[in-house]
Amino acid sequence: MCVRMKTLLTTFFVAVGVVSGLAQPITDYYRLPAERTDLNRSRVERTLARYGSIYTRERWYISGEGFVRTDINQLDGTFNGLIGTETTVKTGWGATVGWVSRERWAVEGGYARSPIHSTLAIQNGLAPLVYRYTNDKQGFVLRTKYRLPIGKQSMTRSGLWLGAGLWLVPNSGQPLERVSLIGYRGGYRMYGRDQIDTLRLTSNTRISPHLSGLAEASAEYTFQLGGRTELSLFGRKNWGLGNSIRTDITYRVNGGAVQNATLRGNGNGWTFGIALRFNYAMRYDLRSMPNIYNLRGNGEPRRRNEIRSLN
Repeated sequence: MCVRMKTLLTTFFVAVGVVSGLAQPITDYYRLPAERTDLNRSRVERTLARYGSIYTRERWYISGEGFVRTDINQLDGTFNGLIGTETTVKTGWGATVGWVSRERWAVEGGYARSPIHSTLAIQNGLAPLVYRYTNDKQGFVLRTKYRLPIGKQSMTRSGLWLGAGLWLVPNSGQPLERVSLIGYRGGYRMYGRDQIDTLRLTSNTRISPHLSGLAEASAEYTFQLGGRTELSLFGRKNWGLGNSIRTDITYRVNGGAVQNATLRGNGNGWTFGIALRFNYAMRYDLRSMPNIYNLRGNGEPRRRNEIRSLN
């Protein structure tokens, strides 16, 4: 009897030791309550990043963008085709901080390294002389955007946004260059002699000493890359509010009257580019969260209970 009892006790303690050893890989067995809470929270955040965009109350993001912009100058005289202007295409970059409310409205502001140009072309046979100048290349923008509720796109952060904005362009008033050209034109006879005309053209370019601005209308399509990152493709139309750079031109033939023309660079043109955004702060409306798994037929009870536990 004693031998049998000893055998049973020995077997019991051995079994207890084996079970304890097998429990070692189960990390939740040793996890502190706070650690288990962090695990649940991280699972919920991953779930929200995938399915919970329609429950976003607000979010903050930072953005970096690169773009190509065109400048369309305004010239109020050509001196019978002697001078003209050209559209200038240049690259730029910018950085913004933005706030989004319920995936419908957004406000963002930031800085852009975005030049405005003045391009003067003087006809000289087959190859015109081109003089291109730029302003201080700085701009500060504030824009608001509205997201169009289109189909299934309303269930994610991907979608089409329309916007309007206002730019402030600081100008230094710096003089840039003064150009003087003398040319000769002949080929006709007067009073029995061949006549040669002397043409004098002078241009004087400087950056405006006053603050100028731009009005903007924009359209962009945003792709949700996953997690907190987004990619945006955008196009923007700009209208100048005041001149940022100006070229005054005078033209005179022989001793005749002086003719004047002005070339203005005010930022009129188009901008096309790409932006990468990171959402660094997000808040959700947890009161409407219980039906989140009905979006795509996900009926996992464990995770659904986790989300409800946050309400």
